[in-house]
Amino acid sequence: MASVSGATSSLGNTSLRGYGGLSSGIDRDAIIEQMTAGTQAKITSQNKKMTSLSWKQEAYQSVSAKILDLQDNYFSYSSGFNLKDASVFAKNRVTALGKTDATKFVSASGSSSMTDYMSILGVKQMASSTTLLSAGKRAQSIKTGITEDSLTNEVYRTSKLKGTKLEFGTYSVTDHSFKSAGTFTFPASYTDKDENGKEITVTLDYTSDMDAVNSGTGRLFGEELAEGLNKALAQSSIKSGNDKLADVAEFKYENGVMKLSEKNGKTTDLVIRSSSSALKALGYDSEGKDESNGISLEKLGENQKLFKDTYASSENMVDFLKGKKLSFSFGGQTKEIELVKSGESFASLDELQQTMQKRLDQAFGTDNIKVENQNGSLEFDLGPAASQNQTLTITSGDADVRKTLGIQKGASNKLSAESSIRDNIDKLLPDATDEEKKAFLEDLNQNGLIINGVRIKGVTADTSINGMIEKINSTEDAGVKASYLSSSNQFVLVTSETGKGREITLDGASKAIFGARTDSGEFVDSSFKQTDTNKVTEGSLEAGRNAEVLVSYGNGIKTLVESSSNTFDLDGMKVTVSGVFGDVRQEDGSWTSDTSMAVTFSASADVDGVTEAVKKFFEEYNAMVTEVNKQITTRPDSSYGPLTDAQKAEMTETSIENWEKKAKEGLLFNDSTMRSLSTDLQSVMTQMLNSGISYQDLEEMGITMSDDYLDGGTITFNEAKFRAAMTSDPDKVSNVFTGGGSVTKGFTNIVEDTLTTYATRYRSQNGNSYGRLIEEAGSEKIPLSVMNNQIYRQLKDMEEVLNKYKSQLSTEQDRYIKQFTSMETLINQMNSQSSYLSQL
Repeated sequence: MASVSGATSSLGNTSLRGYGGLSSGIDRDAIIEQMTAGTQAKITSQNKKMTSLSWKQEAYQSVSAKILDLQDNYFSYSSGFNLKDASVFAKNRVTALGKTDATKFVSASGSSSMTDYMSILGVKQMASSTTLLSAGKRAQSIKTGITEDSLTNEVYRTSKLKGTKLEFGTYSVTDHSFKSAGTFTFPASYTDKDENGKEITVTLDYTSDMDAVNSGTGRLFGEELAEGLNKALAQSSIKSGNDKLADVAEFKYENGVMKLSEKNGKTTDLVIRSSSSALKALGYDSEGKDESNGISLEKLGENQKLFKDTYASSENMVDFLKGKKLSFSFGGQTKEIELVKSGESFASLDELQQTMQKRLDQAFGTDNIKVENQNGSLEFDLGPAASQNQTLTITSGDADVRKTLGIQKGASNKLSAESSIRDNIDKLLPDATDEEKKAFLEDLNQNGLIINGVRIKGVTADTSINGMIEKINSTEDAGVKASYLSSSNQFVLVTSETGKGREITLDGASKAIFGARTDSGEFVDSSFKQTDTNKVTEGSLEAGRNAEVLVSYGNGIKTLVESSSNTFDLDGMKVTVSGVFGDVRQEDGSWTSDTSMAVTFSASADVDGVTEAVKKFFEEYNAMVTEVNKQITTRPDSSYGPLTDAQKAEMTETSIENWEKKAKEGLLFNDSTMRSLSTDLQSVMTQMLNSGISYQDLEEMGITMSDDYLDGGTITFNEAKFRAAMTSDPDKVSNVFTGGGSVTKGFTNIVEDTLTTYATRYRSQNGNSYGRLIEEAGSEKIPLSVMNNQIYRQLKDMEEVLNKYKSQLSTEQDRYIKQFTSMETLINQMNSQSSYLSQL
């Protein structure tokens, strides 16, 4: 296809702008198109110029993208193979040689001139961290709230509110229908975030005496429940108009009543469906009330009884425990035990204790877990058949059961990791007086945990044991890692880094929790110096050690080298040891090594990796050279150019694609910038020879110029020859690529310097310029250049001209349409007069 003809109407659908030719019979639109053809031609021409220029920009960007990719992939220290780095070509693949019992403990990397002479004669000791093992925490029986009085007295509450619902909506007076807006279920818990922004689950307390004061917070339990319900309400999706229900209404505990009322300054037209199951537990009195249109929040508040009379039912312990199960974990087994079965009754605590003991013996074996009546309440502990370092854990998934029995989640005879420091205080400080325990908790709340002079944020008396450990381990500045050893009921602190001089210092509350204990009863940290009269008797202190290896450099000199870690830098070679070997102790206690266990090293270059990288480099380099050469040598075909929309409408997608592919050819023919780039690329080989690289060496490495002098300067790469050169003399290959020896400038530096003139990510490397191609056309790989380049500015100027032409065309069309409309009006009047006269 040599040319395409066609025209686009300059008016489009002009029927919206008046009717032409109804009276005159003249084709108005065709005439106006002819009269505005000159301006339309200018628009078409300008569009084609802009399209051609944008294609030219794409051609520039295609070449610059290939240059930037070459730089990113092969000349950057962040790339996998930086061909500018001599270490890539060096003998840096090190193999440990010797007996397997020794070499399995040694690994090495890097390059050193001493590799062939160096050997590791033995590893005297490994580097270790400073370790502080705390004094053992005392194991105690798990106490419960099951007492003699509780068996018959109705003192345990079961919530009537938890799990019930309030359905909100609006009533239609006309058709007496209820349109639901959503249902709020009184939940067992809600999600919140702690001081560190971590999501936590908060359990709602529905069964405490709502008029009693919580000693831990100083607030009424009813007020705390209302606050929790508001947070749960905020997480519901119920809407009141455009607002969430939680934005216009809130729970309040006032004068013994749990109210749900409108917030100050807020109103809602939502009502509560009278069949909602939560109304009775909230104390709503429905007797004699008209509820046909629902219950407004105001009406609810006006008709509520005292909350204490409606929110829970009371029962004795036996009735409460019927059908309830506790989960016991012991000796690697976890079993659920039903405490009181249906139909059972107990006249005394001893009778209940005996029944529970039988069930535990049946589940875990006789005398492994014992149930005792201690001081009028039941307690669980390890039995005489159990090893005293074993762990007993009791829990329940039902928060009401845990609360009624007075046990924490994950309650244990040792520390309960899921429970707070406060709840574990008797086990943490078993020998402390009540006053000392109180002072400890106050100090913890006020000063927190301090380890190595760093305060661990977020740790208070109400932080769980697991939470405390997590916060310590996430505080990098403290320089330690903490863990709890459940088997021995001890904490251990280990310095994050190994080596001599690593300290673990403890202040205040942290010393009582993590400190070892002396025979004088003092809690101490790693700074404590033991004496004959004052030693650590509970827990332990172990100072960090440096790793020590005996190194021979092949000249008869042996050197004992120390490192704070298990990695050594030996004259440029990185050696890591993971175990002790060659250890010989003399009768006098001195240390020497078993020379038969010596480990030597053999180094080789990464022939496969380097060969593959160099091969890919030349493939991408030659693709870039070929594209540059094609751009400047391909002549444009003047019979092809950008298509108009009208022309495209007459063609298939394939035809359009083929046409535009042909039209884009030759846009950079003989372009000065591209011609300059091509010339520089063809001079790369000459620059290499001028820098001291011999052509013979290049041929031996399989690197030669292409025989085709018209291909723009591609380089031929022989993979087999290059692989052989890397195997036999990697140093020579390194010199050619990176410079060194007699080579003043390596091949990669020559190529990089050549390409940087035309494209680079770093302006500072090129006289504060991104390169000639980037300055001309920009690049999406360099965002700052996209709207800061010569072609972009040209296109903006051309767009302004195009908009002027379009405005001019619109003005001309409006003027001609107005003139034709006037003419049509006059002709219509004349026709009317003529018709009138003909009837006289």
